[in-house]
Amino acid sequence: MQYDPFQLAALEAVLRLGSFDAAARELSVTPSAVSQRIKALEDRAGAALVIRATPCTATPAGARLAR
Repeated sequence: MQYDPFQLAALEAVLRLGSFDAAARELSVTPSAVSQRIKALEDRAGAALVIRATPCTATPAGARLAR
């Protein structure tokens, strides 16, 4: 299965930086855009990928995809 590189970049940034806001700043997009990219990626993967807490962390499916 092929994934959108912008969605994967958003996932990587959220998991590395721990928040949607920090990922948005790094990617030069809005936090809403990051959220939409993660949601679209989760819809495509069929599973939650990010635990939305402080800091954001990967679910098991998110960790597999991030690798």
